[in-house]
Amino acid sequence: MNDRRTLKPADGRLVRHPADYRPLAAEGEPIEMSSYWRRKLKAGDVIEVKPAATPAAAQEEGN
Repeated sequence: MNDRRTLKPADGRLVRHPADYRPLAAEGEPIEMSSYWRRKLKAGDVIEVKPAATPAAAQEEGN
């Protein structure tokens, strides 16, 4: 099962990757979900970022 989500830190939070301790990108990045990331999401330390609508999808909604 490949559960990938785009996550970004909540406002005022610094969240580090558990493997290499680098900070999670402020604009968000794709993350392979694990128990660590699920805990961070549940605690409110990270926020899931929904992908932006593609121009074609946005145009179809307008019709």
